[in-house]
Amino acid sequence: MKKIFTTTLSAVLLTTGSFGAANVLHTDKVEAAATKYESSYSNHEARYQLSITADALKKLPEYATIASKIDVNGLTAKVTEDNNYKRVILFSDARGQGKCKSIFLKNTNNLKVIDFRGGEIFFGTVQPSEIAPEATKPESKPDADQNSTLAEHSKLSSIVNVDNLNLQVIEDNASKRVITLKDQNGRTQYKSIFIKRTNMLKVIDTRNGQISYGSIN
Repeated sequence: MKKIFTTTLSAVLLTTGSFGAANVLHTDKVEAAATKYESSYSNHEARYQLSITADALKKLPEYATIASKIDVNGLTAKVTEDNNYKRVILFSDARGQGKCKSIFLKNTNNLKVIDFRGGEIFFGTVQPSEIAPEATKPESKPDADQNSTLAEHSKLSSIVNVDNLNLQVIEDNASKRVITLKDQNGRTQYKSIFIKRTNMLKVIDTRNGQISYGSIN
């Protein structure tokens, strides 16, 4: 009887040991495969980012619109994602700090431009005329008299000294109007968002965040 029990116990231990070893080997294989995939993906990303040139970047259909919404001078652009559905471009300063990001949806030609400090500054459709080479020319300065007639202009002027700033309407639809205020060097200092239905105005300092929110009345 003792002999039978000893034999059975040995069989159980051998079976358990084999199962544990199989699990260890299986886990090692999974971890090795994951490490290999991550390494391969990282290498692919690095190769892709190095493969795009400044000239090729400017020929992208969404680039002209991006350049009209943000000051790209002094910024380094890298395509961080590009597939059949969308393309993502990251804009960084000389120190490598990310400043802005664009997301272009290829099937709808929709473009979103995001300022990492001020939030979304543009969302719209890239039109065929914007894809033409001449669209890369700098936009003309907005008419100051025309801006002064905007419903929110008086309230905005009471919050920000607009005398030495160029006001540019970058979005205007039935729901809201977005204005950027740039200094003489073309750098965006402030952004205003006017909600037409409620007459509410938000003013954002691109360096310090939101500085005002309230009705224009």
